[in-house]
Amino acid sequence: MEEGKARKFQVEFTASAKFHFFENLEYFYENYTQDRAEQLANELEEMAQSLKLLPHRGTYEKWLFDAKYVYRFILFRRTKRADIKIIYYIDDETDKVFVTDFFPTESDGEKMPDRNL
Repeated sequence: MEEGKARKFQVEFTASAKFHFFENLEYFYENYTQDRAEQLANELEEMAQSLKLLPHRGTYEKWLFDAKYVYRFILFRRTKRADIKIIYYIDDETDKVFVTDFFPTESDGEKMPDRNL
């Protein structure tokens, strides 16, 4: 790698992540104005895509310690009291980040392992 150049990863969304992303969008459109829902949707996707730079910055996900991969998350602030965890794992060999879930923090964390197999 050239000196001074940041390592760039490719971000991929699993089928499960896409499903949960659209679940969140549905919630946005049911509970916010169309403009605000579109803004939240764009910001959520942009935050997930931001993992292409510095994906190791995320916090380890405690609900997934016994999983096949080392899962991390970054938080998307939806409101002052409601966040969405963008859950992912990193494949350093292929320089890919796999986003596996968009998990609302008000949901029961014990359900997370079943959503991230």
